[in-house]
Amino acid sequence: MAIFLIRGNAGSEARSAIENGLLAVIPDLVEASNFNRVFELASKTKTGKPAIVLVVAPPGDHGYFDRLVEVAAQYRSEVFLILIGDEISASDYKRLVRTGGAEWASAKAGPREVIDIIARHRQDGSASSTPASSAAIARPVTIAFVPSAGGVGNSTLAIELAIYLMAHKKPRQRKICIVDLDFQTSHVCDYLDSAPRLLIKDFSADHGRLDEHLLETFTTHHDSGVDVFAAPRSKFPSEDLNIDALDALFNIITKRYDLIFIDHPSNWFSWTPQVIAASDAAVITGTNTIPSLRQISETLAQVRSSGPPALQIGIVVNRCERTLFGSVVDGKHARQVLQDEQVFFISRLPEAVESVNMGIPMMRGTSARKLQKKFARLAGFCAEVKSIHQVSA
Repeated sequence: MAIFLIRGNAGSEARSAIENGLLAVIPDLVEASNFNRVFELASKTKTGKPAIVLVVAPPGDHGYFDRLVEVAAQYRSEVFLILIGDEISASDYKRLVRTGGAEWASAKAGPREVIDIIARHRQDGSASSTPASSAAIARPVTIAFVPSAGGVGNSTLAIELAIYLMAHKKPRQRKICIVDLDFQTSHVCDYLDSAPRLLIKDFSADHGRLDEHLLETFTTHHDSGVDVFAAPRSKFPSEDLNIDALDALFNIITKRYDLIFIDHPSNWFSWTPQVIAASDAAVITGTNTIPSLRQISETLAQVRSSGPPALQIGIVVNRCERTLFGSVVDGKHARQVLQDEQVFFISRLPEAVESVNMGIPMMRGTSARKLQKKFARLAGFCAEVKSIHQVSA
């Protein structure tokens, strides 16, 4: 399947950053000055499949966008367009994808998002010729991060571990995302200096329209490679969330990602047990004080009663103080309270405050190499979680 590149500013010799990135990661990418040239070159390949055309849109030219929509609709049997550019409105996005021959990718996300779209398009094109019985079905791994109380660092742990696994662990080819279920006080995107895009109120009211294309508009792409699904902070009553909407969201997410971290709010809702029941593991977060250890124990009991018998559980005692020789202060008491459980002690990290204020995760900061050792055991636990749910073809 041939892949072509049409530059948005073809008259300039200087290439944009996204153009250079695409040429670097797609070795057989063919530059073409216009669609006539694409059709001419594509006719010589005779693959019988629509050519993929990457179009880097000139900024601010809506007339150019209108012409692309016309081309996508008219020639969808011959070409599949991927428009690469700045953010577009929801109505423009719908116009584009409804042609059946086009998709949009953010230039800010870099080549990775384009590569993902190409891979999905190729997979969709070959799915009809592959018998379901012969296709290997991989079940993604879902890990629920459950705080025992507010302010225990649950979101920070989910973020840092996702980025750690993306870059440093053996299964780094996995596609990883974080789903933030705290709709009222969400702050995952704040920690990543990114914009939340999940319109939970509208989506909950009309989840039947959710598809791969709409999911893309809900996705926040971080330059670490980790994707985030988080809603802008609002007073949306989480208790009223349509569980069918949440189920529809996870059904599509599990088709796209290999490892899914679910950041739960500290409040317990009617849908919380159902989300935990669909998870493969749970990480329960708290701190090393007597009241917090009691809260951890109570949350552990609640998680166990909600999850499947095979649910894998790890407990994080966060922000621990260390002695001069590195042992955990009052660690013996914590182990007595949580005996027979898999417990991970994470030290209090001075870098955490600076990380939050700057919107740069610790695993992307100057102290990343030093901090990796502190997260290594917990990251190893997450990396080794296996799916405990069956998937039907």
